[in-house]
Amino acid sequence: MWYFSTRVIRGVGDPEWAGYIDFLGLPHLSEVRTIDSWCNLHADDSGYWEFQSLEEALGEAWRDELLPLPVPGKQYYQLFTNALTEQIPQAHPRLKLLGYDLSDETWTSSLLNCGRWEGVLAPIAQRINQYGLLNLDDAKSAQVLLPEVWDDNPHAFVKIWALFEVLQDTNI
Repeated sequence: MWYFSTRVIRGVGDPEWAGYIDFLGLPHLSEVRTIDSWCNLHADDSGYWEFQSLEEALGEAWRDELLPLPVPGKQYYQLFTNALTEQIPQAHPRLKLLGYDLSDETWTSSLLNCGRWEGVLAPIAQRINQYGLLNLDDAKSAQVLLPEVWDDNPHAFVKIWALFEVLQDTNI
């Protein structure tokens, strides 16, 4: 499954995020891009659309105008999928890989919405990219470590999601 939505870009300068980013101990985070809709709101409360394949997502979402057009610099098209069960494109003219997120079944980001990562998780959290996402190797390591460190916390049992920004097709 591929999930497509229009999301609001949350930045470090947003007043409601300044304190939270400090709390997480992630001073190099410049934008928040995650599948977690609390951290990365849906534009105009639009939600998301599910597609069976990448081709279907890129074809239908654009043709049928299912989602609001992103406001340049403030919103973006987000596409995400399970990084371990779907074939992740290495290069695609319409996709920019943002990184990898971790979430439980409620799509709560264990990385950005469950407090500061400490102990053995701290070095992994410090390697997030500018969007608050991990590389695939770090995401896999965290997926193994979270249940050991967080015991029975439901946010410890995660899937790894590949997140993309979908670039608008200028031929439409």
